[in-house]
Amino acid sequence: MLAYCVQDATVVDVEKRRNPSKHYVYIINVTWSDSTSQTIYRRYSKFFDLQMQLLDKFPIEGGQKDPKQRIIPFLPGKILFRRSHIRDVAVKRLKPIDEYCRALVRLPPHISQCDEVFRFFEARPEDVNPPKEDYGSSKRKSGADATAEPMILEQYVVVSNYKKQENSELSLQAGEVVDVIEKNE
Repeated sequence: MLAYCVQDATVVDVEKRRNPSKHYVYIINVTWSDSTSQTIYRRYSKFFDLQMQLLDKFPIEGGQKDPKQRIIPFLPGKILFRRSHIRDVAVKRLKPIDEYCRALVRLPPHISQCDEVFRFFEARPEDVNPPKEDYGSSKRKSGADATAEPMILEQYVVVSNYKKQENSELSLQAGEVVDVIEKNE
């Protein structure tokens, strides 16, 4: 058991992230036994992984032998057949995940102070310097470091042959499908 442990963990909000792909993270304020506090960010999948580790490590406390003996809190279920990365799902899970965290740190020390719980709540490099996303800027990024999502282009079927008139044009054959980036009418 660790002398340094989590005293409190409160889920305060959700935040959308775009890297490596679109997902939501839960913003958690963690208070340690030495009275220091940190803010950490965890995806739902990390909560799910922790839950599976705890149920494997503590089968009695997880209620595997006798459901009446279960003391490990329940985690809101995984979304299997719908998009789980939408804000509505993340917001609906916020309160149950907050209750899960609070219950977890109040379990007997052999669970609440185990390595898995400690590592879950411990700050990681990405918690100390979370990615900053600029939602307010309407200016487009340019250059090789632009992380904009791919453009969705309109597709058209060429209805008649066209021979280019200038170097900036393309010759097209009837039946070809073209992606239009910019349309001049």
